[in-house]
Amino acid sequence: MSELAAIESQINAYFKGLHEGNIDLIQKVFLPTAEIFGYYEGDKVTIKLHEYLNILKHMSPPIMLDEDYDMRIDGIDQIGQIACVRTRYLFQALRYTEYLAMMKIDDEWRIVNKTFHHD
Repeated sequence: MSELAAIESQINAYFKGLHEGNIDLIQKVFLPTAEIFGYYEGDKVTIKLHEYLNILKHMSPPIMLDEDYDMRIDGIDQIGQIACVRTRYLFQALRYTEYLAMMKIDDEWRIVNKTFHHD
């Protein structure tokens, strides 16, 4: 599998986890020490991965809300063992744009940082 295909596979697993509310699947894609930064409803967000997962656990996933699967990769910039992935997706009627910093660690691509904004 090419590096780009491996990165896409991890991001698609992340999307599947978000859409279905599968916290274990989301957790597997992230490095345990990952941090999440962004703006939600105008407020700055800076949280650790475990806090982010806890928030998701208490939310209804899009599939349970009959929300269409609308998640895509807009671009991947990869060099060596690092990559930056831009994504766009719909989650609970909000359109998100993310930049996911990734590293290849122990032969597996993992998200090490997430920065997001919603429209």
